[in-house]
Amino acid sequence: MKTAQRIIQLRSKKNWTQKEFAKHVNINVSVMNRIESGERPIKGDELTAIADTLQVTTDYLLDREVPSSKASDHENEFIKSIQERMPNADRMFRDLASLTPEQMQDVYDYLLFKKSRRKN
Repeated sequence: MKTAQRIIQLRSKKNWTQKEFAKHVNINVSVMNRIESGERPIKGDELTAIADTLQVTTDYLLDREVPSSKASDHENEFIKSIQERMPNADRMFRDLASLTPEQMQDVYDYLLFKKSRRKN
């Protein structure tokens, strides 16, 4: 699937007109029309803004990855609450990626411990 088609498909899922979407992305509607029609290539900063607005990766828009399974509404609400309470949570997740498997297991075990303590 071409990038333009993927953008249109994702925009449609959000029930946005092209004009509404262009406003969300902060791109002129005529430019958005040319992007979606395939008449104009997408600049890097535009691709990033489009991906962020559609909540997908740039690789997904460029057809370089398969989308992950859809998160449940509960998972989405949980993620949203974390982002609201901890604006720098993304740093925490990036830090986790640098841990060894043993260190990640330690973190997971600690979370399980904290969860078990909360129930009591």
